[in-house]
Amino acid sequence: MAGCQKEITINDQQAEIQPAIKIFAFEQDNLPGTIPAGVTDENGKPTRKAADKKNYFLYLSFKNTYSITPEQIFIKDQAFTILTTMDKKTPVEYINNNFPGNPQKIILVPATNDKVIELRIKETPTQEEKTASVRELIDKNEAVIVYLWKKKEYFVTLEKLEKLELVANQ
Repeated sequence: MAGCQKEITINDQQAEIQPAIKIFAFEQDNLPGTIPAGVTDENGKPTRKAADKKNYFLYLSFKNTYSITPEQIFIKDQAFTILTTMDKKTPVEYINNNFPGNPQKIILVPATNDKVIELRIKETPTQEEKTASVRELIDKNEAVIVYLWKKKEYFVTLEKLEKLELVANQ
């Protein structure tokens, strides 16, 4: 299964070329497990089932000589705070254990000599004012990443996130 990727190179006003960056972005529904009837928390109140959520697997790939700092990410019109970035060795793989006797290995980022970073984001979206240019990008793309390169702000976009099989927790 090949990941969603897009390579973008644009000239800015000063004719300096924006670095070529590949974005690999995946979305996975995460269904919480069930709670047995009659279970209470430490205060004696009935426990509730956790809300469904989404897991996002986000990676950027670019030349080792570039120094890029991801600043902000918008996923499906919602702003998320980037908590950490981690260098990753490639290929980046995900093991789908939905069928324990037959786990499936999925390659999220293929092998490359370029630098690959994983973006970890907060689970809950933030309220963020969007400029007209950001709004235009968000309207056309499911993922928009704002990053700094040479002290200037740039964007890399992905029209559609790739869906991974859902995870059902016990």
